[in-house]
Amino acid sequence: MNKFEKARRMALRRDTGNRPAPSPPPLRPRAAAYLIAHACFICRKSFRIAPRPQRRSRCPCCAGDLHEMGRSFKAPPARNREQWRKVQALYEAGFRFFSYGSFDAPPLPARLRDVEAFIRDNPEHPMRVAVPVS
Repeated sequence: MNKFEKARRMALRRDTGNRPAPSPPPLRPRAAAYLIAHACFICRKSFRIAPRPQRRSRCPCCAGDLHEMGRSFKAPPARNREQWRKVQALYEAGFRFFSYGSFDAPPLPARLRDVEAFIRDNPEHPMRVAVPVS
């Protein structure tokens, strides 16, 4: 018996009521269009979660605040405290880590000691999109 004969016979069974019609696939809830990196400066961890404009996001480890960093954020290792302090200083100055490859702008500083001068010298940097945290 070939597959066409089997399909024909199955259609006959459905038409006579001996075989139920196939049920539609179950509906799944739509996922968020994208996830954004959030960081916990207490735990020094990063999580990718859906944006929550009306609610504050909490860290699943320590229940501290999660800070929206941007889609291009790459978290440093948790043991590298200097890099986490650099990331926190940039965040507090209003920098968010979104892609800016199409802009002609200086790269972000590599070391914590360069952050203060970088912030002072680049008030109109394309990644400085938020109001500085006081």
